[in-house]
Amino acid sequence: MLEFKENLHVESETEIRIRGINTDKTRRMIGSDTDYQVYFELSGTPPQGWSTLFEQEWKALNVGQPLTLQEATVERAFLMLQCPLGEVAGHQLVLKLAVAAANTAYEKYKREQASEQKEREDVWRDERKLVEDLAKSLHFD
Repeated sequence: MLEFKENLHVESETEIRIRGINTDKTRRMIGSDTDYQVYFELSGTPPQGWSTLFEQEWKALNVGQPLTLQEATVERAFLMLQCPLGEVAGHQLVLKLAVAAANTAYEKYKREQASEQKEREDVWRDERKLVEDLAKSLHFD
């Protein structure tokens, strides 16, 4: 089971999408002449755990790339990518793929959690029935 340490929430049926670049937040990185922190607006604040899944998917899609490309992180309702502005268009497809993969992985995680919860409830209900049946079978004055 995955363990998540973030405290972000959004309605569970909402899939996260990239809406576009936030030009107000995007800025050149301190100490660099070429690298920028490019902020993409997301369709909403991802639910708890989604960001971890996104970062795993992003790294898996960029195996063998320079370390700076490993710097795609989620900050509330924004996805931040560190790279030269001229390279952003080249990363767009991979960002979309990573977001889609994170959505898929998160939906799978939710289904697994729901299944585990149902199983726990079934076990609890069965135990309660055993106790109730026992209580009904015993007669006290």
